Amino acid sequence: MKKLLLTIVALLGVMSASAQLTPNKIVVPDIEGYKTLKGDFHIHTVFSDATVWPVTRVNEAIWEGLDVIAMTEHIDTRHQKMVNNGTFTSKCDRDYSYKLAKKAAGKNLLVIHGGEITRGMPPGHFNCLFVKDNDDICKAAEATNHDEVLAMWGGLKEARNQGAFLMWNHPNWCKQAPNETKMWPEHKKILKEGYMDAIEIYNMACGYTPEGHEWALKHNLAMLGNSDCHAPFFMEIDYLHGAHRPITLVFAKEKSIKGVREALDDCRSAVFAEGMVYGREQELRPLLEACLKVKSVKFEEKELIITFENISSIPVTLTKGKGSEDTWYARYVVIPGLSTFTYKARPLLVNNKAQKFNKDINEYVVNFVAENFQIGANKPLEFSVKATR
Repeated sequence: MKKLLLTIVALLGVMSASAQLTPNKIVVPDIEGYKTLKGDFHIHTVFSDATVWPVTRVNEAIWEGLDVIAMTEHIDTRHQKMVNNGTFTSKCDRDYSYKLAKKAAGKNLLVIHGGEITRGMPPGHFNCLFVKDNDDICKAAEATNHDEVLAMWGGLKEARNQGAFLMWNHPNWCKQAPNETKMWPEHKKILKEGYMDAIEIYNMACGYTPEGHEWALKHNLAMLGNSDCHAPFFMEIDYLHGAHRPITLVFAKEKSIKGVREALDDCRSAVFAEGMVYGREQELRPLLEACLKVKSVKFEEKELIITFENISSIPVTLTKGKGSEDTWYARYVVIPGLSTFTYKARPLLVNNKAQKFNKDINEYVVNFVAENFQIGANKPLEFSVKATR
């Protein structure tokens, strides 16, 4: 009997280990006219100041079901710790991490050639995506290494000469925004001169930047949300309880490097992080419609029954919307990813008597607010469900 129990315990341990190795893919549907690509555009490895090999970063991304990543090592000499201390051979240039990741990814994952210019505050950190040679960007920045602002300008200009897409990283980072998040004069000049294409409005270490969200809306900049990972992801993310890394959603015409670049240039992006979605209404409304399907709407004598199906990994938090004050239904509901939920809506009681949907009512509208789909700072997306007989 004791041996049998030990065997069962051992089998359960094996089964548990196997379950933990199941890919934890993030599911987000396409929207009309575009493919929804899931990406992380801020990643580090041992080739700058992280602890993970580039091939591992590729495997982590495939395991989570990502479509695209950008290798964005710190390109400044002072951050090339593993290269500088002789761990790697002199053959390792500032593009070697990208080369290893691209080779490992094969056809399973798009890998973008990028780098991070890392200066003091201001102006802080900028990611350069779709670059050609990080050594040249580093050389241009460090030609004026005595001045942080001039060094940033040197790096940004060389990156732009290479055709790079430029993103201001984590504007709410505590080291550059200890008490308030603001756009410094240096950032305003970078923006005015056309050297800022995007803002990282969500960073795994810093969280959401509502100010960055508003700046992106105001200045027509792409919005990105990324991990900025340094440690292995299993140390950062609670996968066993369904957590995911923050990701950028790119609404592209095709799954290709060219398709990603065209979408980012056109600001067709959004951010999914910690159960929240941030972006513009023109992308978030069709995304919500693609994620949260209305399976059925039917009239009963005393109630209207609405069945939703969430076909994504994104939970949807619904509250009661304006215009439905005369209807009774749940004022707060969370519809988890990959699940269904049935609403029962009824007319309010009048003189303590339940009202009915009489036969003369052929159409009825119920209004909702998707609280976790934010189309601006503290501005959730509103939508309606219309029932017809």
